[in-house]
Amino acid sequence: MALVFPVLIYLFLRGFGENHFAIPVYYENGISIDGCKDEAGKKHLVQFETYALGEAHLFYFPQWVTNDEFYRQCERIHTKWPQLQFTAIADSSYSKPRIGNKLVVADQKHLYEIANCSLVLGQDSSIHHPAYNQLVLVDTHKQIRGYYKGNELKDMDRLDVELEILNKEEHSL
Repeated sequence: MALVFPVLIYLFLRGFGENHFAIPVYYENGISIDGCKDEAGKKHLVQFETYALGEAHLFYFPQWVTNDEFYRQCERIHTKWPQLQFTAIADSSYSKPRIGNKLVVADQKHLYEIANCSLVLGQDSSIHHPAYNQLVLVDTHKQIRGYYKGNELKDMDRLDVELEILNKEEHSL
């Protein structure tokens, strides 16, 4: 008899309760970084010519990856979410992405613009302090939805959960 009440609560919540979670949209009021063209007060969108609207992307800088755990975790996510575009952004010395098949090649100046102005990773102008092992999730509307440390299991598990949520929001993954 003592178990009846908790079981009834569980069944009620299971049948009628709904869990809705939302992942944040970053920089809805724009960014104010020296050298970036974003207008303050206007929603920040990830923009550079090779990025297509309508595809969810995970961007990363392969030459800033410092260990293989990053790639193991990314492969795990890529296996579960094959339709998610992994896009490597690198200088001309990098020829083929290890994860996914998209590569954006840029010179040092454009790497700064992409890292700092588009993906808002907070880099200095000469990329002396890159965001090592970082992934940036961008939705189909070119909005930044999350930052993740690719070599940390906790962050990659959070990415997996947030991809589930984004998939329900956009029905695109």
